[in-house]
Amino acid sequence: MSELFEDAARDWIAERRAVGRTISAETAKAYRADLASWRRYLEAQTGAAATVQDLTGPVIKAALAEMNNAGLAPASRRRLVTTLRGLCRYLVLESRLPTDPTAAMQTPRAPARLPVAFTDSQIAALLDAALTADPHARPAAPPLDVAILVILAAGGLRASEAAGLRLLDYRPGEEPSLRVLGKGRKARTVPLDPSVAAQIDTYLPWRAEHATTDTDASPLLIRPDGRSLTRDTISYRVNRLYARAGIAKPEGEAAHALRHTFAVSMVDVGVPISEVQQLLGHESIATTGIYLKASAAHLRAASAAPSAARLLASKLP
Repeated sequence: MSELFEDAARDWIAERRAVGRTISAETAKAYRADLASWRRYLEAQTGAAATVQDLTGPVIKAALAEMNNAGLAPASRRRLVTTLRGLCRYLVLESRLPTDPTAAMQTPRAPARLPVAFTDSQIAALLDAALTADPHARPAAPPLDVAILVILAAGGLRASEAAGLRLLDYRPGEEPSLRVLGKGRKARTVPLDPSVAAQIDTYLPWRAEHATTDTDASPLLIRPDGRSLTRDTISYRVNRLYARAGIAKPEGEAAHALRHTFAVSMVDVGVPISEVQQLLGHESIATTGIYLKASAAHLRAASAAPSAARLLASKLP
């Protein structure tokens, strides 16, 4: 009897979320989206409900060819192949698939692309936008927008990490810092410039006025209606800042360009790449290494720029 592809996909994600191999809810959501795409492409090849038995080399290659013809970017196809490869390995180990059809398959190459880093003038324009009430927001929340901007651009957090911050994760004082729970639920400490921390301190009274809960485990960043921010709502507010500052939205996730700016500015001022790796929470230093190339390009374009934290500190009231 044929096993439905969607059932196998659900089992694999559940196994990945099992004790000892925990993945985040965001990662599970991305896996589900990737496998839903595979199901559609497989069904387009077979004309019937996708099954595990459809996972053969010829069918998968035909699906990849269709993705290419549809204009799907190499990076997207690369991600989809990586996800399918994980599923196939699981099915082979579970004896639900005789062989892994992706074992000898080449992953589509993603074009080399340096991370985008904003210039000093762009960061200043974003800060000016954050400090000014958004005329289209109901209600406007400049303290929240400034807090989001400094946490991303001067702390280097991912949007999902910023959304996951709790009140107890912010540590004010003489050596202010954020405790960040990153990928794989690995915790790291990110030190903050005192002037940047002062903006979080300024945000906290606004938060207290709008919060529905005020325990240490309550979210640090909240909407004006008191609900916690999500990665999507952070991306929305960052996109609004780009639009109001007259800056074209960077390719990829909106908020991630601020993290790139943080990393490049750290390398620009001579922070060792191993320390940048720790600040960003990268598992491999090879992932951080791309910022060395990005930094070289950045320096050629605009001499030795100050770090995002110093720039923000110089512009803040």
